[in-house]
Amino acid sequence: MKLIIIFFSIIILIILPTISGAHYIIGYVNNALDATDANGRTVVLWKTGNFSDNLTDIVGVTGNSMQANIYMIDCELLSDSCNIGDTLNIKVIDSGDNYLSDNASVIVTGSGFDVAPNITLNSPPSIQSVFVDDLILDPLNEIDLIAAGNRTVNCIGVVNELDNQSMQNFEARLFDDSLSNWGMGDDNNTHYTNDSCFYNSSYIGSPGDQQYICSFYLEYYSNPTSFRCIFRVEDNLSISSNGSDLTNINQLLAIGVDSPINYSLVNSGSVSDEISVNITNYGNIKMNLSLRGFYESFNDGMAMNCSTGNISVGYEKYNLTSSNDSDLDIGQFEGIYSNLTSDSVIRDFNLNYRQEDSFNDAINTTYWRIYLPVGTLGPCNGSIQFGAILGTGI
Repeated sequence: MKLIIIFFSIIILIILPTISGAHYIIGYVNNALDATDANGRTVVLWKTGNFSDNLTDIVGVTGNSMQANIYMIDCELLSDSCNIGDTLNIKVIDSGDNYLSDNASVIVTGSGFDVAPNITLNSPPSIQSVFVDDLILDPLNEIDLIAAGNRTVNCIGVVNELDNQSMQNFEARLFDDSLSNWGMGDDNNTHYTNDSCFYNSSYIGSPGDQQYICSFYLEYYSNPTSFRCIFRVEDNLSISSNGSDLTNINQLLAIGVDSPINYSLVNSGSVSDEISVNITNYGNIKMNLSLRGFYESFNDGMAMNCSTGNISVGYEKYNLTSSNDSDLDIGQFEGIYSNLTSDSVIRDFNLNYRQEDSFNDAINTTYWRIYLPVGTLGPCNGSIQFGAILGTGI
């Protein structure tokens, strides 16, 4: 009998030190709400304020617990081993597929183990749809710019967030799909950014759906081509997702002209002083110029009607490239300037659309004079029709 008692005493003395040297933190990891399995994923444990000193385990049967969805870590194995009252943190770390978890915390007690709060594997946000267009929905995927103004374009993204977390970041960028990309800087020809999109709390979709509206104000000189909107969100675990949609910006032909053209006082039988008239391209494509003159109606043959007599359309003339501000007689006038006509004439002008955001570089100057025939007395008035056109000029 004594031998038996001595034998068991020895066994107990060997086992007790082994048990007293471990303090297990045990916890359960729920599968993600999109049904992604938590088993096989890595859990990390660390003391608050010292993440570099950490321990890991595999969730499930291949880990220390050998039980589905459970992990078990001995916090005594930390370099700075755990003590009663220490706060320990646990989370699932990202294995490269954007599935991880928020932190759980547990306070070490005097028991041989502690059970941490359950962790749920986070479902990353999933972009369900992206749609970009202006407020004119017919036809779809076409944007019509506004001459000398800007057009509101909305990039609308729907993201599914099964964990019902708010997005800590949501933004969109709209850019020329051939000349620009997400990372390039803003430029009114090619690239627009909105990092303060609107969360539409009234949107009703599938469970977990959230809608964000990102508005852009496209300048009239945005490139006439395909633009891509990339919509990006990031949840409160810094997991991001993005999606995109293409739209097409249509060509815009638009022109601005200094008005009125005032020749001031012109003596009968004389040529006026030269008047400079600026032409501005308020579209998004290179333009030529169409010109015609009239008094009351097209093809009336007049440039102006005066209180006594009138001025034939051919006596109003222009030069689209060169200035000559010296006094001219009628012969010199005829040689330097081109006749205005009653029929619309397309002239080579090659005025490119605006490329600079800080100043308007899409302006060319034209030069005008008029001859007042002998016996004609003013005041006189008439009209010139300026047109922006794609056609080939002369």
